[in-house]
Amino acid sequence: MDIEHELAVVEGHFAGRAALVAAAALDDELRGYDLVVCDEVDFGAIAAAQRARIPVVVVAVIASGALVRPGRLTDALDVLSNQLGVPEPIRPYGDFFVVPFAPPMRDPHFPAPADALWMQPDAGSAPDPDGSIVATLGTEFNTESGDLFDRILKALSATGAPAVVAIGRDLNPERFGSQPPQVRVEQFVDFDVVIPHASVVLHHGGSGLFLRSVMGGAPQIVLPMGADQPFTADSVSRIGLGRVLDPITATAHTIAETITDLLADERARHRTAQLRRSTLRLPKPSTIVEHLESVLQ
Repeated sequence: MDIEHELAVVEGHFAGRAALVAAAALDDELRGYDLVVCDEVDFGAIAAAQRARIPVVVVAVIASGALVRPGRLTDALDVLSNQLGVPEPIRPYGDFFVVPFAPPMRDPHFPAPADALWMQPDAGSAPDPDGSIVATLGTEFNTESGDLFDRILKALSATGAPAVVAIGRDLNPERFGSQPPQVRVEQFVDFDVVIPHASVVLHHGGSGLFLRSVMGGAPQIVLPMGADQPFTADSVSRIGLGRVLDPITATAHTIAETITDLLADERARHRTAQLRRSTLRLPKPSTIVEHLESVLQ
């Protein structure tokens, strides 16, 4: 895992090539609109909105805040501004920056701007753990993870706990052969349904799975491989929400031991419950919408 490379991708791709494509696609679409809402790596949409003199709401999608670093993006955004003819510097936080994560989830070295609008995410179902385990490696890194699924499945077989493994649409469950009756391998599962019942969620460290695990009340085991995942793993360790394993060196035995250890870790479950409660105290989306409407009238 090369963190410097991941940060460079944000500069060279998201604030560079992808931004030019996005801005060009939006040229005709913005006519007649009063507001643009986009995520925090859609610099093309931010730039296009600024050029069209339309207010833009930027929504955070990186839980830790550590992957998108405005201080590193100054040169790339200056180049983008010149290429697109934006008359002033591109504002990476837009006119309004909405953060649908609780403040403790964010890396303290990369705080949100002082005027950020913190917003409650979808609460989902109340936690009701039943001793089951949910495992996934997402929809991008699942196909780049070598034999990690095999090691995870071997570990789950050893624990004896009921488990479901979501492998994504690009992989065939038959590839992994037969499994014990308590272990299901599926291309897709509804995480909003299964995670609130899970006692452990094992995943790659994407911000979405991190947040859904917290809202489902489940301690986490993170095997980070790239993108924002190492920063998510840091948050899991820092807050005390679970464990972090090396996806290359973790053996099936190590994964199984870690699952067993975390199933018995009441402190991690308590920390997760605390973070869930603080997240639910954030302003509801309707409150944020009402605020934006009042400011933009």
